[in-house]
Amino acid sequence: MKKIFVEKIEDGMTLAKDVCGSSGSALLSKGIKLTQNMGRRLKNWGVTFVCIEGEEEHKEEKPVIEIQPEEVKEQLETKFADVMDNPTMKTLLRAVFTFKTHQNYD
Repeated sequence: MKKIFVEKIEDGMTLAKDVCGSSGSALLSKGIKLTQNMGRRLKNWGVTFVCIEGEEEHKEEKPVIEIQPEEVKEQLETKFADVMDNPTMKTLLRAVFTFKTHQNYD
């Protein structure tokens, strides 16, 4: 099974999982043969991806780009400069910094 964007649906692909709408109602059932037209309809209904039968494609690993915590801090402080007086935004900045660097914001 592999997950694809609805824009990539090709005629004849087989749906591997049921597709449900935002309300939880079933839109398409597992096992049906898909068409590009169905992909367009799914997109109009707000569905972004589907699971189709077939093996998962192995993605090429992207090189890890190292960024120094000081650089992350500088970038975040620049982006948050206009809202730093808001305690919620300050907390958000700290959380993003910790997420990106795995370090505490000082």
